[in-house]
Amino acid sequence: MNLNHAELHAACYEAAQRTMMDARPVDVQRIQKLADTFYAFCLEHISRVKALGRDPNIVVRAVKYLAATHAIQPMHDSTEWFFFMLRALLELACPEKVTQGHSLEFLSDIEEGLALARLQGHVVRTLSDLG
Repeated sequence: MNLNHAELHAACYEAAQRTMMDARPVDVQRIQKLADTFYAFCLEHISRVKALGRDPNIVVRAVKYLAATHAIQPMHDSTEWFFFMLRALLELACPEKVTQGHSLEFLSDIEEGLALARLQGHVVRTLSDLG
């Protein structure tokens, strides 16, 4: 499968726009510059994701997740948070090493958290369908 570059650009722009939100208008060029930086960070992960046999569009989905959950105003044009959070998400989705011992215990914690998030998301969707 090929990477959807347009969708990745759009997701990066959304993340940048959310971090740059302010009471005053923000220059679109500043948002685009930040989005371009996010995009460059994303491209650094594509070959590793593909080498592990995974769909490169998992990076797009990770960026959309970050935009929806962690891209907040105080970040402004900071890039460090994006770089490290993206790396952590992709490591969880595409692990490079076989884990054992305490690492496996933590993966169980992650699985439990994901199950709760899915359940809560399902409840929210069901309630919105009823409303």
